[in-house]
Amino acid sequence: MSGFKRKPLEADSITEALRAHTAHIPSTTGQTASGVGQGKERAPRTVQINFNASEAMARIVAQEAAKLGSTRKLFAKLLKDAGYDIPEADLNPLMNKRRWD
Repeated sequence: MSGFKRKPLEADSITEALRAHTAHIPSTTGQTASGVGQGKERAPRTVQINFNASEAMARIVAQEAAKLGSTRKLFAKLLKDAGYDIPEADLNPLMNKRRWD
């Protein structure tokens, strides 16, 4: 094997060679050329909100948030009930927590 030296490929040749050999592999983005398989609309960007409160208020917030499923849902509902235009993503956020049951 000491006498074998491979001929280097030019950049365009490498690209074409890879395309020819990987054409059958599905796209990892989930999008195809025809547009089939596109995901649903993305949720709006989020920011973290922190504030200090008394222990009594913190307990009330925790209890009420547990009833609705999250602190975010609690505050979104309170603001919606006060007449503010709250995005659906805040009223029913995607829950990506691990569930064990």
